[in-house]
Amino acid sequence: MPLGFIDRPARMNLFVAFWLTVHTILAFYLKPQYALDDTINCLCFAILGCFIGNIMVWVRLDGYEVYRLLTIEKETDVLTGLFNRRKLFETLADLETTGAEKPSGILMIDIDHFKDFNDSYGHAAGDKCLSRLGEVLTKFTQNFRLNFYRYGGEEFVAMAYGYDEKELLSIAESLLISVQSTDIDGHHTTVSIGVAYCGDEQVQNYENIIDRADKATYAAKRAGRNKVCIEQNEMQVK
Repeated sequence: MPLGFIDRPARMNLFVAFWLTVHTILAFYLKPQYALDDTINCLCFAILGCFIGNIMVWVRLDGYEVYRLLTIEKETDVLTGLFNRRKLFETLADLETTGAEKPSGILMIDIDHFKDFNDSYGHAAGDKCLSRLGEVLTKFTQNFRLNFYRYGGEEFVAMAYGYDEKELLSIAESLLISVQSTDIDGHHTTVSIGVAYCGDEQVQNYENIIDRADKATYAAKRAGRNKVCIEQNEMQVK
């Protein structure tokens, strides 16, 4: 039973069976007159110990799985499969600690004419659009050091790690093309992306960087949408 806290069920049962065998052999060798009684007693307790020990293991594993699923549910946006706004603000709080890895830039992604898309094709199509966009963004996390968060509605935030300004721009443009080429039940949509590069800045509050990326996104929309805008002293639209 104590092994149920530290070991696997198969090895735990093997351990019990090994010592039951050793005990039985020694009992027949050292005190044959009581060997049968000892063997029956040990067998009963071995079965009981394995049974209770296995139950303890599976209960513990079920507890871990429930905790894991609750953590995922708490941090994940159900529709897109990306991190949610709550997780974003937890990450922002962690960035205030000295040991946390700091992002080199933040991207704000906004779906163009999403309200018109919803009105034209219905909310089910709008949900499908968000879901497909979530799939596109998830694929980017496999190739780039990006963490995506659903910021709200049709807005998404990406934190990028270890990239300079030109690399961030290249990633944003690749994302723009990927979204534009994504088929959504025969429809296509575009996004406007704002990029805020912070690099080696001593950032006290990363919400300010998100705000800078958000302003760059609005600049991209004003420039005609389906564009990338870099936040600088003067907005540069690509």
